[in-house]
Order: sequence, then structure tokens, then C-alpha cells
Amino acid sequence: MGATRAITDIPVIAVVSGKGGVGKTSVAVALARRLVAAGRKVGLVDADLHGPDVPRMLGLRRDVPAKSLTIANWVGGRNSGIEAMEVDGFKVASVGFLLAGQQGFAVDASIGDMMLGRLIRDTRWGDVDTLVVDLPPGTGDVQQALLALAGPVAAVLVVTPAEVAHLDTNRALTILKDARVTIIGGVENMVYLECGGCGEATALHDPAPEERTIWARNVPKLASLPYRVGGAIGDADIAPVVSSVTGYLGRAL
Repeated sequence: MGATRAITDIPVIAVVSGKGGVGKTSVAVALARRLVAAGRKVGLVDADLHGPDVPRMLGLRRDVPAKSLTIANWVGGRNSGIEAMEVDGFKVASVGFLLAGQQGFAVDASIGDMMLGRLIRDTRWGDVDTLVVDLPPGTGDVQQALLALAGPVAAVLVVTPAEVAHLDTNRALTILKDARVTIIGGVENMVYLECGGCGEATALHDPAPEERTIWARNVPKLASLPYRVGGAIGDADIAPVVSSVTGYLGRAL
């Protein structure tokens, strides 16, 4: 942030799910793009240290495996910093830029926390006013670390209609509420598949009982999105989410 704003003053929009495979990263990328179109200066943090998917979704790929990754470069002093990449008008930081697509990366929780700290605090973001953080699924150490590392945090939850997605995300929701994180709302993704010929919609999941959903805990439903081939989320699909997020940011800034 340098001479602009301290990282602890930048509002963070955490995109959260309790379960993998619900399209959370697609939502985070679409949200970052549309916030830029709405006039925000956005940084996107790929906080999934073990399965960073943001680079691939943005068309950034590395096929040659890294021979080594020096942890000291990530968890040492702040003098060097990490250079964010600019894609589609927003800045991106991800451990995925250091690894090939099929290359694994394993660190213990303490090193992972420090690496997340470097991604958020020590990246040379330039002039940004919002950070979108794509969190890994679950309720693990990375989620806990974010709350201690960043500025004011608000969350957008991502689920499918399936009961297990709501069950796992309800666990994450409990942690977020205990930490007094603002819940902007939830996105119901992959709800139906629309026939390209006749336009008929086919439900893709048996819906969860209403009382077991995150909606039963007063989480506003911001959007119900169809399944899109390739995972891309259209501008019209994400528009209600962007509207709610920008409304929150208008109050937070």
C-alpha cells in the first residue's frame, strides 16, 4: 500500500464456502472483474495455498515445475515484497504463480499463516481500495489467520442447493459470526442447467431442507446462478452480488 493506505485499512471481501467444488473461485473472479467495472480499485488474493486455482481461471499457466521454493523469500523481511500481477484491470497475488499446475505444495499451519500474511500485507498492490480474498473451503487455519491479518472483513458465502454444501458452510458461518464478521449474503451456485435449445431449466441438486440452509440463519440470498460450461459467471448473473458488495463498501469506506 505504501503511501496510499495501510493494508489494515483496506476493506476485505472474503469469498467463503465450507465445501469445495461449489464454484467459489469463479464467484471471486467474477466479483473482482465487476467491481473494477463499477469503479473500484481491486486486489484479488488467492488464499488457497494448497490448491490455487485463480491463475488458471485467469488464463495464467505455468507448465514447468519449480525446482525449489525458498520459504525464506516469503516469510522473511518485508524489504523485497511480492509483485502483484495485473489481469483484467485488477491486481492478483497467488502462490500458484510459483508452481506448475500439477505441482503440489505442503506446509504446516504456522508457515501457511506466514505465507498468507505475505500475500496480503507484503504484496506491492499499488493503489487499491478493496481486497477480494478467495479462501480455501472449510474452517481451517487460513480462515482463522485472515481475521488477524487483514482490515475490516465482510463475507460472501457460496453454496449449491445440496444439503451437504449448506451443512459445511453453516460451520464456516458459525466461525464468522463468532468473529463478528459482517455477512453480506450468500450465492447459490449451480442451481440448474438451462437447455440451449428450448431454454428449459433442469435442477441439478435435491434442495436442502429449508431449516438446514444458511438462509434459515438470516443470510440474504443475493443470487441463484445456473451451471455454466467452463465455470464462467456472466455479468448479469453476478450483478446482484456486486450491488450488495458495493453497498457494503460504500458504508465501510
